[in-house]
Amino acid sequence: MILVAALLLVIGTIAVPRMVGVNKGRFMTTTEGVASAVAAFAFQEATDERVVAIAHLESNGRVDVLVLGEDGEWNPMTMAPSIILPEDIVFTRVTADGALLDPRDWFVSSLPGGKRPDLRLRLESEGGEGADIVLTSHGLGPQIVRDGDPTAPTIREPADLDEMGADRESW
Repeated sequence: MILVAALLLVIGTIAVPRMVGVNKGRFMTTTEGVASAVAAFAFQEATDERVVAIAHLESNGRVDVLVLGEDGEWNPMTMAPSIILPEDIVFTRVTADGALLDPRDWFVSSLPGGKRPDLRLRLESEGGEGADIVLTSHGLGPQIVRDGDPTAPTIREPADLDEMGADRESW
């Protein structure tokens, strides 16, 4: 009995850290995949003349980048494959231009040449990992801010130079 308990203890000390590492790696991969989809959304919006959107439906667990076709139908962007979220990773907060959206089912579109919405997505896993994916309306691409990251990027918010008094400075 003691031998069996010792064997289970040894197996537990080896297996548990590996399982935690696998889950953390899956969360990081998923977060980077969603950030890639957001980057494709930003790129498509900046370079195409069609209306573009990014969406998530809880029923299929996917994040899709879509373009509005001439027939009025939303079609998946061919260069941005769907990102399928694992069951233990969910969106817990989604905002577009500060408006709170349903994190289970959301859809954000942007007109070409218009002001792209400020998009902020919060992902969390059952294992306790969390990260924010931020695409500012003026940013070139998304930034990932992971919980507890001491070297997390600073999100630069837009500044009105006239309001700050910079219009009176000599350049």
